[in-house]
Amino acid sequence: MRTSFALWLCLAATACKPPPPEEKPLPQPRVRVTQVRWGPAARALHVTGVLAAPPGHDVKVGSLVPGQLTLISVAEGDRVRAGQVLGEVETGPVTDELQQAEATAKEAAAAARAAEARRARTELLVERGVAARQDAEQDRSAETAAVAAEQRARSAVELAQRKARHAELKAPFDGLVTAVFFRQGEAVDGNGQPVVQVTATDPLELRAFVTQDEAARLRAGQSAAVSVQGLPEPRTAQVVSVSPAVDAQNGNVLVRIRVPNPEGALRLSGVAQARIVTGEESPAAQVPSSALVPAEDGGLGVALVEEDKVHTVPVTVLSEEAGQAVVQGELKGGESVIVEGGYSLPEGTSVEVTR
Repeated sequence: MRTSFALWLCLAATACKPPPPEEKPLPQPRVRVTQVRWGPAARALHVTGVLAAPPGHDVKVGSLVPGQLTLISVAEGDRVRAGQVLGEVETGPVTDELQQAEATAKEAAAAARAAEARRARTELLVERGVAARQDAEQDRSAETAAVAAEQRARSAVELAQRKARHAELKAPFDGLVTAVFFRQGEAVDGNGQPVVQVTATDPLELRAFVTQDEAARLRAGQSAAVSVQGLPEPRTAQVVSVSPAVDAQNGNVLVRIRVPNPEGALRLSGVAQARIVTGEESPAAQVPSSALVPAEDGGLGVALVEEDKVHTVPVTVLSEEAGQAVVQGELKGGESVIVEGGYSLPEGTSVEVTR
């Protein structure tokens, strides 16, 4: 009887126990998608470099005349015109040398004319039988020596004139004074010591290094747009040279991009960026840069949503700028690609799409 009563109590307790709650499904990850665009797209390469003068347009003007600098008329930052006098070496010794050379040249010219006249008279006397042929030969030799002395004197005059011209240091072209190595009153040795450095500023060149793979996409004549911080608009530019050699220090390739600078807004040695148009992909897939995710092979891919499930497609990025990427892969356009919330989602994950 007691056993039956205990069994009855156990069954009653079991019947009164509430049923376990139903397990709610886990919420699906919420993602935002956009459509893959399909159509023609420009391929571009972005590089960063330093602005410099073109080759041959950065010159150190030196003195070929020894002496004291009696004038330095420019300072760093001054703009100069071609032929403008930048400085001057004392002209006293040079002027004296020129005057002496000119006087010697006049004497030599007079001696040469006298020797010529004497030779002519002697030859006439020889024809008349009054003078010996030996005298005529001596006079011809004397004339030859006098003419040679005259030529040497003229060369000395030209040399002295060049020295006189070199006493003035002139700008070789329009440009900017970027350095002054000597000050007024200091002495120079006349062996071409740099006194003033002049650099042309229009045009300038952006000198940048790119990888060898990137260099394979570049060639002279490609259009570019150069941007500098602080300037509102990019400047139209052009690739002028892609070095055929690899830099031994960094293993990259030098690219030179020429950009006009008529008003001088671009500064020497300033950092600038360039967008080089390397070609056009037509057609090509375009996705937001935020859609790019790591792929299993270590590259990049995009996460598509197909029937509310994630499907990752590997892609190759051809170019990327302004938040948009031109990619190559198994895309046809119109697919729903995840641009937010798709990072690290496993293949086949069910998701909730939000717009």
